[in-house]
Amino acid sequence: MRFHNGWLLCLSIVACAAVTACTSSNVRRESTLSNEARLRVADAADAAGDTDLALSMYQAAAASEPSNIAVQLRCADALARAGKIEQARQVLTDRRRSGRHEPDLIRALALIDLVAGQPAEAIAGFKDVLAINPTDVRTRVDMAVALDLLGRHAEAQVIYRQVLAATPNDPATRNNLAVSMMLEGRTRQALDTLAPLQDTDAAPPRVKANLGILYAATGDAQRSRALLGGSVSESDLLALTRAMGSSSPEGHAGP
Repeated sequence: MRFHNGWLLCLSIVACAAVTACTSSNVRRESTLSNEARLRVADAADAAGDTDLALSMYQAAAASEPSNIAVQLRCADALARAGKIEQARQVLTDRRRSGRHEPDLIRALALIDLVAGQPAEAIAGFKDVLAINPTDVRTRVDMAVALDLLGRHAEAQVIYRQVLAATPNDPATRNNLAVSMMLEGRTRQALDTLAPLQDTDAAPPRVKANLGILYAATGDAQRSRALLGGSVSESDLLALTRAMGSSSPEGHAGP
């Protein structure tokens, strides 16, 4: 889960040397780093998989600049990706209690609710964002995902279709629409929605994986195997397609 745009990962040898050892002298030295240096170290450590170092730097940067929303979002993002959901929530909640009501901050809190399995609470947050910026496409799609998690597929699909009307080549939203249909048991309609992306080089791996599952569910084993390869066992795929078949509503035709 990302709350912000990607950033450049860079680190000078001098900055790296300042934090490589966990001695008390290095801990003291950390306090002399500028926030820019902390964030460079955090980004590099994050990219290298050194989660503990990355989190310590992000948290130090967030504590140093409590009014900098971008830094708070980066810290919360790192905590959430490390599985520290409640700590991420606390960082963002503290900023809201200080009177900060920026849409990005509200959306980030709603995303925390979403990954924490609280889609109803997430929807409330997304509505707050859309009240400020009704044209925020990211938040509209986020809300559709939350609606899907609540089983409100028809409402979610309305949003996906509205977004696709403006950006018909958006693979992520088309994939979300197909997944929504799949969850609803409308396998054939889901396949028809996703199939145009099959030969698109830019199609994300999850799109191709969902296409493989849908082909299997509709009886096209050859295309399914071509897309899935060995990523899903035959027994798991058979169980999944049977479950999808049993949930398919008889005579249901999608729009």
